[in-house]
Amino acid sequence: MQKKKIDYELNKLIPLAENLLEMEVPLLGFVSAGFPSEAFNYLEDGLDFNKYLIKHKEATFCLWAGGDSMKGDGIFKGDLLVVDKLEEPYENSILVLSINGEFTLKRLKYGIGYLELVSSNPEQPSIFIREGEVVMRWGVLRFVIKRF
Repeated sequence: MQKKKIDYELNKLIPLAENLLEMEVPLLGFVSAGFPSEAFNYLEDGLDFNKYLIKHKEATFCLWAGGDSMKGDGIFKGDLLVVDKLEEPYENSILVLSINGEFTLKRLKYGIGYLELVSSNPEQPSIFIREGEVVMRWGVLRFVIKRF
């Protein structure tokens, strides 16, 4: 197996709060990212981030992204990752995995007799997992929360 660069920031699990308080934030609808739109004139029901971001409370956790291996997917150091352990992975999903006891974030590709863990940064090589090698799947990335 190739030497891999592990993001040490990613190794800090952030558990969800024990009691999630219901709190709705006003949802104003859509905003155009191109030409201005008149559709901003109405108020929809509020949005509870707990209900929106968390599908399986007992199996959801957060991590801070570290490094730049997924920058092609718009994931940068300091982004907050919402990960669900019960979500089923699919071809091309982004997973949090443990390789030799350290976390990494990669896109999943299936091959015959191997898994390819793909970085979206072309400067970083893929990690190939062959049959018999031990990798632990921690969960599927559901959301990325950014600070501007």
